Amino acid sequence: MSTAQLNDLKLNHMFIDQKSVFMAIDSEEDPVIKEVLEFLLLWFGPDEYIVQQTSGSTGIPKPIRISKKNMLHSAAMTNSFFGLKKDSVALLCLSPQYIAGKMMVVRALLGGFNLITTSLHANPLAKLTEKVDFAAMVPLQVSETLNKNPEKMNFIGSLIIGGSPLDQKTEQMLQHVTTSCWHTYGMTETISHIALRKLNGHDKSIWFSPLEGISISIDERQCLVVDAPTLSNELIITNDLVRMDTSGRFQIIGRADDVIIHAGHKIHPAVVEQKIAHLIPYPFVLVSKQGSAGEEPILLIQHEYHVRELFLLWQQVSRELASYELPRSIEFIEQIPMLPSGKTDRQKLKVAHGSASENSDKVS
Repeated sequence: MSTAQLNDLKLNHMFIDQKSVFMAIDSEEDPVIKEVLEFLLLWFGPDEYIVQQTSGSTGIPKPIRISKKNMLHSAAMTNSFFGLKKDSVALLCLSPQYIAGKMMVVRALLGGFNLITTSLHANPLAKLTEKVDFAAMVPLQVSETLNKNPEKMNFIGSLIIGGSPLDQKTEQMLQHVTTSCWHTYGMTETISHIALRKLNGHDKSIWFSPLEGISISIDERQCLVVDAPTLSNELIITNDLVRMDTSGRFQIIGRADDVIIHAGHKIHPAVVEQKIAHLIPYPFVLVSKQGSAGEEPILLIQHEYHVRELFLLWQQVSRELASYELPRSIEFIEQIPMLPSGKTDRQKLKVAHGSASENSDKVS
């Protein structure tokens, strides 16, 4: 499997060959199409690799080289799983500057199907006028679409959602759409998703199931290790804490570098946040700071509660959490920092939490 086998891209119902890429890129005004053309220049170039920034799933974010051959293997797995063929239509609403957007282009090149572009903004389906067989979105885009144009979600046959965790409210709303929705697990190092979890329908599940040809295990830290021979020459050792069942499926508990150790207990922020998500209709995050007894869990909320509201919230939170999970204080923060992927920037919060506290109200 090589890039030489791929000559044209069917983009917005028109074929683009290698020659037209060079002619069109300078005059193209649509920013999304321009990003596609810029990626095609790299794809059809002489290098066998592309350079992509990692998201930090396996350590500090860094640029890595990704084999084009391995990208084709990844695209083949997705196209096969979702039955994408030459008469299929897929939607591109993620930037080709990131691996998720690049892989949508590669899937279309490999499968020979039509790739249509739309806005890369939070509500990418607002102006969508035709049905598509396949699309990929981040949770923020899904949430915005469900809140503003829920009827447009039914324009999509199969939807994969990835890049960050999915909140309970959004997952509940997906139970009312006809779209077949899947939560993905993957990272730049695996090129794309290596496992899927069905979100709605009779076969919905709380477990991620690895794709064919993917083997997983757990290391001594209880973190996921991925063996994907067609995607990487080495084992991919992640910082994602997981639990596995006997059939090889897994659930994400959180990240090893986010664990809060308080009074001898290990607190997983993602688990705690999921337990209380239905109680807080505003962005929030559980972080830690050093106290007299070691690390202390602190609840940051991007909204200021009045005293009575806060008292009621504390009562509700106390009923949902174990005593050792309870935050030692609740602080109101003006803005929770986010990564480009849509995930909470927990590392930035750890570094800047002292200054954030100075600019926020605190309730203990």
